[in-house]
Amino acid sequence: MRKTLEQERAYFCIEEVRKIKRTNDKDKIEKFEANAKKLPSFVVSNGLIPTLAFYKSKEERKTVYNVVNQWLKERKIVRNDALDELVNTDFQTLRLATIEVLAIANWLKRIVEVEIE
Repeated sequence: MRKTLEQERAYFCIEEVRKIKRTNDKDKIEKFEANAKKLPSFVVSNGLIPTLAFYKSKEERKTVYNVVNQWLKERKIVRNDALDELVNTDFQTLRLATIEVLAIANWLKRIVEVEIE
C-alpha cells in the first residue's frame, strides 16, 4: 500500500516522539517538547541554516536536530550531516530542504502536542 508524503511524515514523527517518550527521562522529554514546538517558527524567522546551527550547537536541542537530520537523510536530500552539507549546496537543494524541514517541523509540533502530556 502506497502512502502519501504527509502520511510518511506523520508516521516518522510519531515514531520519533515515541522513542523519546520511551526513555522515561522527564527532563529530556520536556526539552524535546519545547524545542520541537519552537522549530517551525525558528525556520521561518531565521532561515534553515541558522536554525540547524542553533539546534546542533546545544545538547538540549540536539535531539530535535537529529530527528530533522534523519528525515533529510531518508528523503535523500543529505547523505550525512544536514548542516555540513546544506552550507555547501546549491539554492535548489537548500530550498527543497527548507520545504521538507518546515513540513516535518509542523508534524513534529503537532505530534508532540498529542503524544506528550
